[in-house]
Amino acid sequence: MLVTAQTAFAIRCPQCGRMEMTTLSRFEFSGGRSAKLSCSCGSHKLTVGTRNGQVWLQVPCYLCDGVHFLYFTARHFWNTPGLTPILCSDTELQLGVFGRAHEVDTYTRTGGSELDRLLEDEAFGEYFDEPEVMFQALSRIHALAEEGNLTCGCGNQDIAVDIFPERLELSCSACGSHKTILAASEEDLAALEATGRLQVGDDSAGRRRGHKK
Repeated sequence: MLVTAQTAFAIRCPQCGRMEMTTLSRFEFSGGRSAKLSCSCGSHKLTVGTRNGQVWLQVPCYLCDGVHFLYFTARHFWNTPGLTPILCSDTELQLGVFGRAHEVDTYTRTGGSELDRLLEDEAFGEYFDEPEVMFQALSRIHALAEEGNLTCGCGNQDIAVDIFPERLELSCSACGSHKTILAASEEDLAALEATGRLQVGDDSAGRRRGHKK
């Protein structure tokens, strides 16, 4: 019988948004210890531990801003072929996967960006007020970030995005400034697409108080 000594994760960092592969060995749990996995940016993205024959995951969620606890049998965690999704229990959207290293490595290298994977999730359309508007709004935010046009007044370009059914909440990891982007109507989308640059903490663009769908 083949006993797998490691498993691998690909999970989006709640701080910088990167999705990187991280491997975890059985031997890291000796003495009942838990293992904390970090992104290359230094932010904590996952804690893994064992108890009573089960493996538990503690996952900070970038979608609902909460923390999820997931439980798996040791046999499933270490030996099940294929990829096991890690889901946000509030939105049922996928945060990442775990499985055998070669499969997770393929997952991180193919299939488009993290944004593409989120938008391809079947639960996407059920969670948002206007899925197509949200799809285009997220794509626009992603494009602005890629162009260097999503920043904070403090000079930081590390901007986190929290996703809600009808809006996006942008926040600066350095100074805590934030900005709300509505994404519940064609009017909201038009206002965002007309914006060539977004600065977190500046309410002159992307926010219109009292708007209702």
